[in-house]
Amino acid sequence: MAKMILFFLIVGYFSYQYFLGDESGCDKYSSKFSCDYVENKALYDVYYWHNVESGNTNDEKIIGSATGLNSCQRFAANYASSINARWNSRSYICVLKKDDMNIEKHRF
Repeated sequence: MAKMILFFLIVGYFSYQYFLGDESGCDKYSSKFSCDYVENKALYDVYYWHNVESGNTNDEKIIGSATGLNSCQRFAANYASSINARWNSRSYICVLKKDDMNIEKHRF
């Protein structure tokens, strides 16, 4: 009986983790993390590409950090406004950080 309970606990844990938890996957963003995690909980480094039209990636730089994908986009848009740049949705990228590692890149 104890082995059966242990079996169900293990199956339950992995089911939660991979189907309902933070790493349950999100097709909308092609992410291994849940949509809720990507949109609302994940920590992102915000990168801004000043001259996206020129295609030169050398002027891309990190401008800050944000929690959630929407906040990341707002951070980048506010930065563009603060430097009097015309907003271009291709000018930013949100790099999802987990355990101090760059994991995935997204836009809202």
